[in-house]
Amino acid sequence: MENLEIVTPPEIKPSGKHGGFWKQIGMLVLGTTVSLVLTFGTAQIIQKHQRAKDRRLTAMMVMSNIETFAQQLDSLWIMAAYADTATTWLLNIPKDSLDKMSQDELLPIISKAININYLNYDKSTENIFSNNIETWKNMGNFQFIDMVGKSFSLMRLCEEKWNNYQEDLSNTFNEIASHPDQYPGETKAAKIARDPGMRQKLLMIHSLRSWARFNVECLRYYNRKNMKAIDITEQELMEFMEKRKKEMTIDQAEPNYSDFNIPKINPESLTTY
Repeated sequence: MENLEIVTPPEIKPSGKHGGFWKQIGMLVLGTTVSLVLTFGTAQIIQKHQRAKDRRLTAMMVMSNIETFAQQLDSLWIMAAYADTATTWLLNIPKDSLDKMSQDELLPIISKAININYLNYDKSTENIFSNNIETWKNMGNFQFIDMVGKSFSLMRLCEEKWNNYQEDLSNTFNEIASHPDQYPGETKAAKIARDPGMRQKLLMIHSLRSWARFNVECLRYYNRKNMKAIDITEQELMEFMEKRKKEMTIDQAEPNYSDFNIPKINPESLTTY
């Protein structure tokens, strides 16, 4: 039996032309994929970095707002020392002796006793923080949220209590000054200084000052906790506040109200009305 020779069919290879085409397609797909990954990855990194900067800026604004309010309240309780001193003097004078004092002698002391300035709380920063509260929640920084919430709540309370006292004091003074015949006393100033309601309100100024001073320290204590939660130093906060205080200069003078005060109409010019 003759040996049969097994012939292997020749291997069929793709031509160079078609192989190059598919190689180019593969490289194109790979390049596009890498480009998309890099583009989206870079965009996410930039976006994440920008969000972090925005959060830090908001945190700085919040903490500077708290410190600014604390400084304002600190100044008010110091300035109210004059009222506290005048009140102490008035309340230690017997009522009968107040009638023996002249109007010109007694009224300036009463004016000092009721000279309590208003406390102003700008809520714009609180609104900015509240509108972005979900961002802070997503970060999981609940300690910062809690401390800022306590600070804002205390600031609102301080403004309300301080200004209510000032308004009550002014209203009582104006009521007696407007209807002096309804109150006992030789002079209008004596009537104001002798009135039980006025004396009771004047007595409150000392405890109000102590309460305000306590809250100044509370706000600064909360703010130190805020700084620790966000990893911001007190020096950084003070530098940020200095930048905010710097006035921006432009090539224009600030509007002056007197420049827009239109003269009154001359009645003689209305003869043909």
